[in-house]
Amino acid sequence: MLGLTTGNPRDPHRAPPRPPVAAGSRAVALWLAATLVTLGTVAALSAQALGHHLVLRTDEEIEKYRGVQLSEAVGVTGPNGRSALDRSCLILVLDRTGRVTERYAGAPGLPSFPALAPARLAALAARGHPVGIGGTYRALVVRPRGPAPDRDRAYVVIARSMADAHQAVTRLLRAEAAASLVLLAAVAGGARWLGGRAARQRLDSERRLREFLAAAGHELRNPLTTISGYAQLARVGHPSSERMREEAFGRMSTEVERMTSLIDELVLLSELDLGRSLQVRCVDLAELCRAAVTAARDCHPDRPVRLLVAPGEHTVAGDPLRLHQVVANLLANARTHTPPGTTTTLGLGTEDDHRVIEVTDDGPGVPDALRARIFDRFVRGEGASAGGGGSTGSGLGLSIVAAIAAAHGGTVTLEPSARGAWFRVRLPAGP
Repeated sequence: MLGLTTGNPRDPHRAPPRPPVAAGSRAVALWLAATLVTLGTVAALSAQALGHHLVLRTDEEIEKYRGVQLSEAVGVTGPNGRSALDRSCLILVLDRTGRVTERYAGAPGLPSFPALAPARLAALAARGHPVGIGGTYRALVVRPRGPAPDRDRAYVVIARSMADAHQAVTRLLRAEAAASLVLLAAVAGGARWLGGRAARQRLDSERRLREFLAAAGHELRNPLTTISGYAQLARVGHPSSERMREEAFGRMSTEVERMTSLIDELVLLSELDLGRSLQVRCVDLAELCRAAVTAARDCHPDRPVRLLVAPGEHTVAGDPLRLHQVVANLLANARTHTPPGTTTTLGLGTEDDHRVIEVTDDGPGVPDALRARIFDRFVRGEGASAGGGGSTGSGLGLSIVAAIAAAHGGTVTLEPSARGAWFRVRLPAGP
């Protein structure tokens, strides 16, 4: 029932369990790999977008010179005879063989323009739009305007250097690389922290599972030991031992019932942990609380129980059997851990679109040492001043309350109080 497995632990074909540290390192590596791929993709796309934008902008600048007379485009200024071209602009006049006959540069430091064969010049002139040449220029090849060109003026090349554009893309990539290093460091730190937390959570889950199995085994062993002992007494065959045998059978029956109840509670917790569906319907909590209080008063007349129901609707969408178990377990917890004559109060109201069930008592209250783990499984207090019990005293009562409340989308808390224990259950309001 507890899902114990059998087999040879030294089976060579059985894969060893992965240590949490290795799992955490793998998580960090996956985070870093995903971040690197993302950053590389973003950098490539942004560089491509910027480069495309600069190419379009360069082509627009080149197109401004289309149809302009060479003398107007060059425009000689200053005593040094330098042209008034933009500093990145270069205008070349070529003859039919591709030899440069005239050169007008916007700046003296422009790169040399690649040589072009006559066939390539004719093809570029026929194309009629700027193209990339040599990776360093965008250029437009046109025929000179005016009378038929002579041999020395067969083609005019209007070009713009792409050096500034390349520098802009390089600066962008460097800035993105610097930002990426910072982001990678942050991601590595975050991934390492998350991986460590996942490893710690796994270790904690394994520890809690071991503690749960050990506690469950201990709880089941106790009634089995008692049954085994009384079974030995029942085997006594002397006629004078008849009364002792009857008592032994009675005690065995009691222990079987106790063990059956414990198993039922363990099965219920397992089903709730696995998210098994509830029998959901519209439940009137006021009617449910009245029934629970009536049953508590009838079974334990020496334990005063008050019921306070606020005016209004008190319906929720939930499993009526499980919700009744929530109220019954809370009342049983107060009854189990308070002295006789202690008054328990069951209250029901509405707060912020939630139905609120409160169970308070005027007993000794819950010790501070138990408050943090009051809803853990198999947690019990000692004497009549502690919480954590349930209807069977198995230490599962309040953990079942917490599991049922969570399955209904609600919560249960132990509130601070000046006297006694104060449990508060919040459930989403139903239709």
